[in-house]
Amino acid sequence: MIHSRSIDITGVKEFDGLTTRFRISYDGDSRRLELIHPGQRLKPGKLLSSLEAVHLGPVFMEVGFDTLGYLRRNSEFLSVDVQGLLRTVGKDRCVRLVRKNIDPFLSKCNLVKATEEEARVMAPASTIVATARRLLHKGAQYAIITRGRSGSLLVKKYGRAVHIPSVPESEVVDRTGAGDIFIGSWLATFLSVGDALWAGAVGAAFASLSVRAIGLSKFRFARSELFRRASWVYTNSRLVKG
Repeated sequence: MIHSRSIDITGVKEFDGLTTRFRISYDGDSRRLELIHPGQRLKPGKLLSSLEAVHLGPVFMEVGFDTLGYLRRNSEFLSVDVQGLLRTVGKDRCVRLVRKNIDPFLSKCNLVKATEEEARVMAPASTIVATARRLLHKGAQYAIITRGRSGSLLVKKYGRAVHIPSVPESEVVDRTGAGDIFIGSWLATFLSVGDALWAGAVGAAFASLSVRAIGLSKFRFARSELFRRASWVYTNSRLVKG
């Protein structure tokens, strides 16, 4: 499928050994995450050229400050999903969130993405908008806080805060990876059109379509349906005080 879509994977590296592996159990809107095997720590490697954008999506402490600094120097736009920077495990191997000093990531990245729980661990405040503002105070230009069925929050530094609704979806099969799909869609769309809110609408639409199936089937849908949903999200987004 990758080759048939002409997707460039020349920069993809293969490593010996296992990657990070989890066991995920869902109970309604909550989930239990158990670490099966930690992956290798990633090290800076030679890039083919400077890149327009890089997204850092660690899941369990794979990315260190050395890699962060290297990618900051070699990319125009750098985004990070903080989930893998805040995770730890107990004796039961269950993953928990703990507050850590990740200010170098927050200061060097243009976009910070977090779930509401992760954001409140990093920057507790009276409202979720205030929490996002605290994150942006570290240096990023944009913060995206995902909130499951409650939608997401897009906040621009020195700018507005917008509530982006989730698309109602009755055929929920697998929610795994929806947040990654959201942020990947946001980044690709933002780089293409420069509209952060429209990018958020496309991200929300893509995420809603992805939960209807598992595996590669997540990505099999009509382009027209994606943009129909994105238009609905865009129209129903609203400003939030704070």
